[in-house]
Amino acid sequence: MKLWLLDLDDTLLVDHRVGEEVLGRLGQEAGVEGLFQVVRQKAEEFFRHAPFYPWAERIGHSALEALWARYSTPGLETLAEWAWPFRERVFREALGELGGPVERARELAEAFFRERRRYPLFPEVPEFLETLRVRGGIPVLLTNGVPDLQREKLFGAGLGGAFPLTLISGEVGLGKPDPRLFRMALCAFGVGPEEAVMVGDNPERDIKGALSVGIRAVWVDRGHRSKDPRYPAHLEVRDLREALALLEI
Repeated sequence: MKLWLLDLDDTLLVDHRVGEEVLGRLGQEAGVEGLFQVVRQKAEEFFRHAPFYPWAERIGHSALEALWARYSTPGLETLAEWAWPFRERVFREALGELGGPVERARELAEAFFRERRRYPLFPEVPEFLETLRVRGGIPVLLTNGVPDLQREKLFGAGLGGAFPLTLISGEVGLGKPDPRLFRMALCAFGVGPEEAVMVGDNPERDIKGALSVGIRAVWVDRGHRSKDPRYPAHLEVRDLREALALLEI
């Protein structure tokens, strides 16, 4: 495999666990349990009524990300105005359901916005990327989300110069699993789908999208998503280094 299309969140970068840890700690400080689950539920419920929700769905921008995205990308000014009332409502409703101090909703929303800005990589990522480089694999980042947040994650994790091509759905207007995004990466390097592999943790976005254009797919099981039998990956791994065997194909 010559071209390696790599997802960012929960493939290279620890994402789900960080949000869970931050909200767990904030919940303890507020004297409530289960804050992560209820905040996620409320965020997803209210996010579906946002005026830009169809666009967010198309580019794969999630409700939890809306709780800490800066929306500093030019053209997203209306989202920046919308965001804080949304965040405060999410935390107020969550605290109310859990019997917590609803008067601290804004405080906790601001704390999450601030403390969520952590960008740890999975332990094997540096070795995985270095092995790809040494052995001639071309890594391309294919990530869904708003531009400013995804680039903040990328540079915050020290991966700003790791990819000869970075495709962010919010910049190109197409999100996984749209096959056009995958074809864009193939065309950029003049390779056919038989020479490419997609590595990601999301069956409905990463694996489905790759299979739709004939790209070999690797599902990375990070422990918080279920395997989807509708989109069978060619290889299932828990550590990215297990996927390096495809370099020989």
